[in-house]
Amino acid sequence: DPVELPSPPGEGRLGVYDRELRLRAGTGPRTADTVTGRAVADGVIEEHTGGELVAAVPVSQDERVVGVVRASVDAGSVWNRVLLAWAALAGVVLVALGVAVLVARRRARSLSEPLEALSRTSQAIADGDLTARAAGSRVAEIDQVARTHNEMVRRLSELLRRERHFTANASHQLRTPLTGLRLGLETALHDSGADPRAALEEALERSQYLQDTIDEVLRLAGAPAVTASRPAGRPVGALLEHAETRWHGPLALDGRRLDVVIDQAVAALTVPGRTTAQILDILLDNARRHGSGTVTVT
Repeated sequence: DPVELPSPPGEGRLGVYDRELRLRAGTGPRTADTVTGRAVADGVIEEHTGGELVAAVPVSQDERVVGVVRASVDAGSVWNRVLLAWAALAGVVLVALGVAVLVARRRARSLSEPLEALSRTSQAIADGDLTARAAGSRVAEIDQVARTHNEMVRRLSELLRRERHFTANASHQLRTPLTGLRLGLETALHDSGADPRAALEEALERSQYLQDTIDEVLRLAGAPAVTASRPAGRPVGALLEHAETRWHGPLALDGRRLDVVIDQAVAALTVPGRTTAQILDILLDNARRHGSGTVTVT
C-alpha cells in the first residue's frame, strides 16, 4: 500500500525510509543520514546535525523494524521562533514593569503631596500665619495627622488670643489704681501741712486695691492659680463708697464732680466684689477720659 503522510508544518521535512535507508515517501535526503540509520537499531533518535534538528522513529511490524520515519526542521528557524518568543516575553515584562513604575509613582505622589502641603502649612504657621490650616487628602492616616495638627494650631491660636487680650486688659485696668496711688502720694508730698501717716495709710489701702485688681485680672484671664476660688461678695453700697473715694480726687483735679446715687433698698445687695469694682473703674475711667462735666453713678 502507498504510504500516506501528513504535510510537514512550516519549513520542516517528513519522510519514510525502508530498511535499506532509501526514501520511500515524503521529503528528505534520498539516502538516509546516520541519525536515520541508527534509529533502525537503537530506537528513537533526536539530534542536532547538519544545521537541522532531526528526529527518527523506527516503524515495526510483527516485532520487526520495517522502516523509519524521519522528521527534520531547520535549526535556524527554530532559534528564530525561540528568540521571537523571548522577545515577546521580554516586551511583556517591560510593559508590566512600566505599568508597575507608573502605579508606584502615582501612589508615591498621592502620599507625598499631602505631606508636602502639611509641611508648607507648618512653615506658614512657624512664620506667624496662625490662620493657615492643613487641607484634607484621600489618605486616612495623613488626614488624621492634619486634623490633629489643625486642632493643635487652633488651641495655640486661642491661647495667644487670650494672652494678648489679657495683656491689653491688664495694662488698662492696672493703670487706674496706679494713677490713684501716684496722685495720693504726690498730693501728700506737695502739701506741707498734710499728715504723712494718713497719706501712707491711703497709699497702703490703694496698694491693697492694686493687689486685688491684679488677682481679679488674673482670675478673669483664667490663670489656674486664682480660678479655684470664687470671687467674694460685697454690698453694693460699700463698693460705690470705695469707688467714690478712689475717683473723687482724679476727677476733682480735672475740675469735675462725681455724684453717686443709690437706692437704699439695694445698698445691702451682695455682688461679686472684685469683678464689680473692675467694671466700675473701667466705666469711670472712660467717663473721665472721654466725657465732660459731672459724672453720675446711679
